[in-house]
Amino acid sequence: MKKSPNEITLIVEYQIGFSNFFFREIESLHRNDSNTKYEKLFDGVILIDSNPKTLEKSSFVKRITEVVKTFSSFHELQHLDASFGQFYVRIRDSSDCHSTQDEKILGEKLGARGRVNFKNPDNIFIAYHGKKLWYLGRQIYQSNQEKLQNRKAGMRPFFSPTSMDPRFARFCINVAEVQDGGTIMDPFCGTGGMLIEAGLLKYNVIGIDISQEMVLGTRLNLKFFGIHDFTVTRANFLELSNAINVDAIVTDLPYGRSSSRAGIETAELFSKLPQKMEQFLKREGCIILVTNTLEYLHNFDELFSILFIIPLTIHRSLTRYYIKMRKKPKESETLK
Repeated sequence: MKKSPNEITLIVEYQIGFSNFFFREIESLHRNDSNTKYEKLFDGVILIDSNPKTLEKSSFVKRITEVVKTFSSFHELQHLDASFGQFYVRIRDSSDCHSTQDEKILGEKLGARGRVNFKNPDNIFIAYHGKKLWYLGRQIYQSNQEKLQNRKAGMRPFFSPTSMDPRFARFCINVAEVQDGGTIMDPFCGTGGMLIEAGLLKYNVIGIDISQEMVLGTRLNLKFFGIHDFTVTRANFLELSNAINVDAIVTDLPYGRSSSRAGIETAELFSKLPQKMEQFLKREGCIILVTNTLEYLHNFDELFSILFIIPLTIHRSLTRYYIKMRKKPKESETLK
């Protein structure tokens, strides 16, 4: 695989239970690099040539290590250079067939004697046992679950019980294919979960909600997380004139809250949304739509192409669908 100047060979550990979300996210984050490919070593672990900063955007990534050596057996290993300082080593494989004794042997081969430090190491090394080879990776990133937990609905100054988990809000932003510095709109912003994640990733954010309480609460939440450059207004999105064009529309459609839809029933909402969203989107911009029904999705067919649909079961009677759509070029644009 040919690497760009900012790419290195990485091992990425991700949350297994949400692999369908993670792989869609990887594809979107590398949309501009047709050469980017990955190899699945085993469940929860992939090998990829990438820029670590790109992968760190994902809330499904647990750990990233830079590959420093590949080997087929411990006998091939030599002591690590003194510049790596104090360290410790762990083994990851698909079947847990390697014990702590193997880790001790591996450490000895790498020259760990007198250099082992579990409390404050200079480096952490993970040896991944693939189908054919071993990969020795130096940890360069580990997700901060505490930061993620602090962004959950109940930890915000203003929240609603129906607020989306920040992991999935971050996913929605990441798959929207917006360039750095672009603009993301949430026309049903609620308590601002989508806008928080977009703002933390340094996008320009625009929020709209028909409820003044939600608008004030969203502003409060954005400021709480250090996001001060935003536009959040009270309005009925379906009645807005097309004053601006945005790079993407990302929204969790309100359900069970008719006030947030101005009393409009679901069928009517879906009949009006496509044309209104199309008016606000730039050419070939994306919509990321989260909804609990696919019944009316056909209303988007004329103006948008559906790129994927991922179902997520919340409980026995509720499934939420994560849908990515791209605006179709107009006939006049295709002729140019």
